[in-house]
Amino acid sequence: MKKLNLLLLSSLAIFSSQAFACTDAFINKGGYHVEARTLDFLVNFAFEDRIGYIGDKNTTDVIIDADKIPATQLTSWVNKYGFIGRAAFNGERFVDGMNTQGLSVAILYLPGSKFPAYDASDKRPVVAIYDLVSYLLSQASTTAEAVELVRSHQLIGSAVRVSEGNYIKDIPIHYVVRDKKGESLVIEFIEGKVKIYENAGDVLTNAPPFDWQLKHASYYDSLLADSKTPNDKFKNAVYNYDEIYKTTTHKGEANLLGVLGDFTPPSRFARAKVLLNNFPEPSSREIAIYQANTLINSISVPALKGAEPTLWASIKDLDNGVYYTKNILFYQGDNKLSSVSITNGYTPFDLKSFDFSAPGASAMKLVIQPTDPKAIKKIIPAETLAEFNQEN
Repeated sequence: MKKLNLLLLSSLAIFSSQAFACTDAFINKGGYHVEARTLDFLVNFAFEDRIGYIGDKNTTDVIIDADKIPATQLTSWVNKYGFIGRAAFNGERFVDGMNTQGLSVAILYLPGSKFPAYDASDKRPVVAIYDLVSYLLSQASTTAEAVELVRSHQLIGSAVRVSEGNYIKDIPIHYVVRDKKGESLVIEFIEGKVKIYENAGDVLTNAPPFDWQLKHASYYDSLLADSKTPNDKFKNAVYNYDEIYKTTTHKGEANLLGVLGDFTPPSRFARAKVLLNNFPEPSSREIAIYQANTLINSISVPALKGAEPTLWASIKDLDNGVYYTKNILFYQGDNKLSSVSITNGYTPFDLKSFDFSAPGASAMKLVIQPTDPKAIKKIIPAETLAEFNQEN
């Protein structure tokens, strides 16, 4: 058991030192609302599909400072809505999902995040950071409802189990919430404070924080595929711009000369925003899903040296309640790649076909309950995991 624990913690050391990257983008035109996201990482992460059933009873699991928080202040909830998503950390926490009301919640990595600590003077009910996906998906039908829930609760730093008795805290993340009305919400944790962005646009990646990303991406707003003339702003930024522009037959392609093509979070953010700006208004659900898939393909990270490849992607048709997942690659950080068949596409989960109120349903179920303090042997800060790994 000790050897197994060390192996699990060693693999998560990669998590703290390398981080997982992601991109989330929203097709939000023509009355269609289709969200797509990737997860890029160095180890198999969040491949398990889980379900929240209507009527399931949950209580937030804070782990950190659990002895200081009155049991009556811990948020307990009964699932109002059914939902499905991808879970991580032994399948015990959702990192991506959507509910029957067309609400989506996703976790993405944000280095530099600092979570609020429990404040005894704040009498709002407490929700642990890593329980927020389950809580919002089970209780909110719109982003407006989600933001009210966030504001009415004390969100605090927590921990997740990585092996028997061992927990990791301070995994830096931020959230994006979207709904079938086309509204988006971003939640970040900066200097121990909860920062909320309403009307948050249609793209999210990783660091720097969201407000910086928006400003950076706006530099590329003049890249318009239907321009009638070359873009003077980017002529000096692209090598041999004039020759490339002149010899490119389809000017819709040439007019995007200068769009960032690398895989850093700011470049993925800007590239996704340029693509969204230039997609025509979808004329059907199928076209909207096609656009989401095209965008995800354009920002997926290949298995490069020193990079985290895209392991899986999801597409969420918020209007019709269909959650699509695609496993792309299995990779354990040891340079051994195991890809799924290239002919494999997305697996659809049509939420309309699930009986989320099935009494006693257990298939793929995920319920949150407080951890017995006696079961907690060690709580490890994420930033020290690499060092912890070296000591062992």
